[in-house]
Amino acid sequence: MREEIDLQVGKLVGLRLQYAGRTSNLFWLGIGDKVEIIRRGRTEETAEYFLHIQCSWRITLGNKIIVASRDYYSPHSEWDGEYESFDWDIPGNNRFDERIKAFINNNVKVLQINSDEVGGLNVVLSGDYKLEVFPDSSEEDDQSEHWRFFNRKENSPHFVVTGNGIEAV
Repeated sequence: MREEIDLQVGKLVGLRLQYAGRTSNLFWLGIGDKVEIIRRGRTEETAEYFLHIQCSWRITLGNKIIVASRDYYSPHSEWDGEYESFDWDIPGNNRFDERIKAFINNNVKVLQINSDEVGGLNVVLSGDYKLEVFPDSSEEDDQSEHWRFFNRKENSPHFVVTGNGIEAV
């Protein structure tokens, strides 16, 4: 598993992080050259590669966590309402949305990627940043996706790491 993961995501080494964001609690990163693709009849500019993460993750700088997966569920720093009325899924409402904007402006590149035996990733980035992705579920079914990697330019099958191992979809 480790060799196959390293072979796939190793394509990112030397490439620049272009975009980062979320769809609900799915963290996505656009990495590599900007390319034009046709989607739903329209031409869009996007990054060549995408990494979609659905398990626990964090971005660190030295011994400080800059942004992490649980930040979805915390209000942004300017929140002045009652916690009970906080809706984490509204864009711009949570700590992740606030902190990822600052991080993406740092013009980082992927320097090195190492995987582990259970599908985790340790991504060394320029500027002393690090992205750590760690599957955190023992589920072994079709719904247990930890993360996926794909090429938007080539529209090739997605490389998906799940509780059952690796799948190409």
